[in-house]
Amino acid sequence: MSKQKRLGLLIALAGIVVALIAMVFKVSAITISNYLFLIGLLFTVIGLIGVLSKGHLFTGWRIFHRKGDDERFENEKIPADKIGGIKNAKIVVRPFAQLTLIIGIIWIAFAIIITL
Repeated sequence: MSKQKRLGLLIALAGIVVALIAMVFKVSAITISNYLFLIGLLFTVIGLIGVLSKGHLFTGWRIFHRKGDDERFENEKIPADKIGGIKNAKIVVRPFAQLTLIIGIIWIAFAIIITL
């Protein structure tokens, strides 16, 4: 198991333990579930942004143009075959994105389980 997975599981477990301690102090299960779900959703969105940031979504876009200049500079040109190869590359999940996705999914699942 990788370091990110172990750390993610440890942080998720710590959050669950805090939620269980809050239940011992008579905090409503619905309130705990709401907080866990919202924070888990936030972590999941941050993880998805991390995955999409490495997704080469803007490859091939022309960012810098001068008005009235029909001729493109050599450093702006990207051949079409390279654009397709870059855009069709494998999805890269960074360690930080993996960590936040693990924490978010576990907290969302636990939030759903405690309200059943």
